[in-house]
Amino acid sequence: MNSKISGTVDYFNRKRSGLPADKYDVLVPSEIGYTLPKENLNSDAISGLEASINYDGKVGQITYTVGGNVSYAREKFMNSYKPRFNNSWDNYRNSSENRYTGIYWGYENIGQFQSIEQINNYPINNDGQGNKTMLPGDLMYKDVNGDGKIDGYDERPIGFPRDRNPILNFGINISMAYKAFDLKADFSGGSMYSYNQNWEMRVPYQNTGNLLKAFYEDRWHRADPLDLNSAWIPGKYPALRFNDGGHSNYNKNSSYWLTNMQYIRLRTFEVGYTLPKALTEKAKLQKVRFYVNTYNLFSLDKLIKLGVEPEIMDENGLQYPQNKLVNLGINLSF
Repeated sequence: MNSKISGTVDYFNRKRSGLPADKYDVLVPSEIGYTLPKENLNSDAISGLEASINYDGKVGQITYTVGGNVSYAREKFMNSYKPRFNNSWDNYRNSSENRYTGIYWGYENIGQFQSIEQINNYPINNDGQGNKTMLPGDLMYKDVNGDGKIDGYDERPIGFPRDRNPILNFGINISMAYKAFDLKADFSGGSMYSYNQNWEMRVPYQNTGNLLKAFYEDRWHRADPLDLNSAWIPGKYPALRFNDGGHSNYNKNSSYWLTNMQYIRLRTFEVGYTLPKALTEKAKLQKVRFYVNTYNLFSLDKLIKLGVEPEIMDENGLQYPQNKLVNLGINLSF
């Protein structure tokens, strides 16, 4: 198309062997005072794809460029020195052999209790205490192995890495020019990573502090808090408890509190206007350009209602968010 389209595609697959590790089956007497040095025993790999494409076009007096890029990179642990496991469950739950890193394990949320009658007749020990701590609105977990109780054997992979960069990153860039006006916009985004609500973002009155506004406004509660026989009013979140992090609603990492993220952010945006030469030459200037630009103006993501940054890492949500900046400026060329 007369060089209107350009782009690149790269695939990579890097394998490393001989990574340092210890041999657990070679022992020395403690009287020696030191341990054996690490040896080149383990291996890992990382594979991925990077691609970009740009299109240059023109419609009438409007010239424009639209481009996009995407990168995918995922790490896998390959082999360790003589791995050993107590049983098949230990192998499934704790093995790293030939497995992607950063898998997030937890419990699958299958709903919320709707009534006291449902709790009394529920055949699964949901809270580990015979369901005596359960109220309408409390979380229900999937009994994966069918043993009638919820415990560590019911944990399964429910998300992507929580404490590292997204596995999938992408961007979109747009630039346009029309007569004396110009515009540039850069979007960036990510996916295949997880945010886990915890501490202040999960437990009401954590450490006897405050609570999220959403926990109070949209929760299961009695129609009349002074009448224990009044009807339950449904909400999104369980009924409030005071600093009870040990309750089954809060002491389990589950799909209810985990958000598998996708976001796109307007990273930079700029609009400019260049004065006509007839005006600038009278002032003995070569070029005068006025502009307005922004940084982190907005993002579209799954955490908007929580008021948490999509690029935040801390589970308690207390990490300082990205700054939003707006600049006004003039470029002068003499």
